[in-house]
Amino acid sequence: MLQSLDGSFCAWITIEGVVTPEYSVETSADGKTVTCWIASELGKKFAVHWTNRSYPAHIQGQVKMDGVNCGGRISYGHLRGLPKSSVKDGISDGMTVKPFVFSGLALSDDDALLGGPSYENLGLIELTLHPVQILNANVPCSGTANLSNLQVHERSKKAVTQQITLAAPIIQRTTFARTARLAADLVTFTFKYRPLDILQANGMAPASSGLKRKSSDEESSKSALSEHPNLPPTKRIVKKEKKPRVKEEEEKHAKRVKREGSNRRPFNSGEVIDLT
Repeated sequence: MLQSLDGSFCAWITIEGVVTPEYSVETSADGKTVTCWIASELGKKFAVHWTNRSYPAHIQGQVKMDGVNCGGRISYGHLRGLPKSSVKDGISDGMTVKPFVFSGLALSDDDALLGGPSYENLGLIELTLHPVQILNANVPCSGTANLSNLQVHERSKKAVTQQITLAAPIIQRTTFARTARLAADLVTFTFKYRPLDILQANGMAPASSGLKRKSSDEESSKSALSEHPNLPPTKRIVKKEKKPRVKEEEEKHAKRVKREGSNRRPFNSGEVIDLT
């Protein structure tokens, strides 16, 4: 799992309920940002987990998928004891939840798409944690974010071949709270996701002896990585196999969201949050 520099917080991803390994973990000099790579699995649902181990306050975890704000959850601090864990696995309207799922990225040769959005945050799962005050512990859902299927030009996809969308809704009641931010972000956890073969081709993940793949897929992965700006040259050298740090997920809770008007429009940082 990823950990903040002072050890107060940790975060991890589960795919279909299984903790996924993290590769090439890096922490910024100020300790405010922790980044890693994970292997995404096409068509599988996933969830973002985090734990407040020792910070004596209510903590709001805000989640972004491919740059789109998808709301968050509250991890209660001094009232219910520590450590306290939370999970965000989809977008809720109060009665149902649409789970997050890794989906294929639609490609097109339509040159009109070259002048469209750059989707710079495509391939990123971001979790930010900051202390909050609970203003109202029972408010109605104010709207839902939208993760629509994206279509990008084949020449601009670089190493990104997948995106995050929403699966069919499941019945799950969610309560919302209104909060007020008390301070700046304490830490940001960033998970960069790519298919395993791409990570292996770039030396970011150890090779799997039992993994079979077509040679054409491998060549495509290496070609895509060579033009991807987020992968530094030093990361393209195959490294010795290393054991990723993982941890079993701790608790599951219901989710929450905020208003989103059009396809993939950013979910503005707001006050209504899942109450757990």
